[in-house]
Amino acid sequence: MIWNKISNRKLSWILVAAFVAISFYPLFAFLGTLPLRLWDESRLAASAYEMLHSDNPLVVTFNFDADHWSTKPPFLIWMQAISIKIFGVNEAAVRLPSALSMLFLGISLILLSGKLQKPFLGFYSAVIIICSKGLLIYHCGRNADYDAMLCMFTLSYALSYFVFLTKKDNRYYYLFFVLLILATLTKGVQALIPIPFIFIYTLFQKDLIKVLKSRNTYIGIGLFVLVIGGYYFGRELFDKGYLRAVYDNELGGRYLTALEGHRGGKDFYYNELKDNLFTYFFWLSPIAFLVNLFTKDKIIRNLNIYSFGIAAFIFVIVTIGQTKLTWYAFPIVPFMAIPIGIGFYRLHLLIRKLKNKTLSTSLIVVLFVSVFFSPYKQIVNHVTLPKEPGWAKPYYSRFDLIKQVIKKDLVYDKEFTFIYTDNNQDHLFYKYAMDEEGIRNKTIWIEHLKIGDIVLINEPKTDEDLQKKFSYEPLYNHIQSKIVRITKAINNK
Repeated sequence: MIWNKISNRKLSWILVAAFVAISFYPLFAFLGTLPLRLWDESRLAASAYEMLHSDNPLVVTFNFDADHWSTKPPFLIWMQAISIKIFGVNEAAVRLPSALSMLFLGISLILLSGKLQKPFLGFYSAVIIICSKGLLIYHCGRNADYDAMLCMFTLSYALSYFVFLTKKDNRYYYLFFVLLILATLTKGVQALIPIPFIFIYTLFQKDLIKVLKSRNTYIGIGLFVLVIGGYYFGRELFDKGYLRAVYDNELGGRYLTALEGHRGGKDFYYNELKDNLFTYFFWLSPIAFLVNLFTKDKIIRNLNIYSFGIAAFIFVIVTIGQTKLTWYAFPIVPFMAIPIGIGFYRLHLLIRKLKNKTLSTSLIVVLFVSVFFSPYKQIVNHVTLPKEPGWAKPYYSRFDLIKQVIKKDLVYDKEFTFIYTDNNQDHLFYKYAMDEEGIRNKTIWIEHLKIGDIVLINEPKTDEDLQKKFSYEPLYNHIQSKIVRITKAINNK
């Protein structure tokens, strides 16, 4: 077989190229088609724009006030700001770092597996991740949220540490600490959840004493404390109350109590993984884990235990937490994919032992296509010219109008007006996009509207309140949203 004649290094890069080809369309096609989603994505996009105009890169702002609602460190915001600087104020620019993170996650998995002389193991695992429904449909790989980058850095630092323990190569120990720092700068304490299991694994591998005696351990810990501690305490110096907000949002407050009504039972994450995030492969993961225990290849057996163990550990930690959010389970998925990837790799090796090399190659291709065609097709169909689901069309119809104004398909001679009660949060990024295009705009309360103002209305309650105070001329209607011109004030006395 041709693979036998290629060096491990070249094979790793060939598989990286194949993975890029497979994942490019699901990750990047129509990335900016849908408007920014309410809450995290729209807030982060606005914060990224503001970071470009900030004098202090340590302090994340929203509406140019220090943001204590989203208290995560700023690495993702920095990357989004750079992307906006390069590609402009648009949805694709703020989502690009997340899509690239998913791409780099797969590349990292292949290259680190290649260091174990098993690049096909990483390739199969990476394709499983790309075909995982939950990581590309909402809030992760194609959205401007924290979680794709968190998944990438978490998986990469965990695998770097495994390579270090296996190969005794200190370069991967240094890489572990660098990636751990970047993961923590991306989403704070959530990036540290696998660390206790990694410690336990090191103990059971009888490597703990060696690790504790290594000066590299203390160099790495010192670098982590310097960078992460420097960020948190540095921001507190410029932004009083930040550390308290971090505690309330990320530590005791969010973990011990259910914030903002995000409740769920003990089976919440089990059901999310099974029904929404890892649907096609969910039951394969524990089966593959058990089967992989019975192998003579020590590296494969250890990686199987290590990856599934991290997945189980994260699952337990987030299940114990009182605030339940689907995206807390996202980092579990890549680690659940690895035992399945190991299983496919072992089957791959068995098929390669066939004397008829043409037959063995054909069988591998047939196996690959038969397993991945259906979930891959589902992902491709989802991202191709994506449309709003029916329940979301009324709410997001406002952005169809806003984008037409930004593109100047709809042109009005007066300042464009938003109303505060019409949810200013997800308007803010688009207001900034208008600013960049020289389109004058403002956000005011209904009471401050004047005759002649051009106003966007979306919420029915806002429309009802407006009509109690003013008469208006409809200029443009789209589903639930409308653009109107105020024509007369109503005397309610």
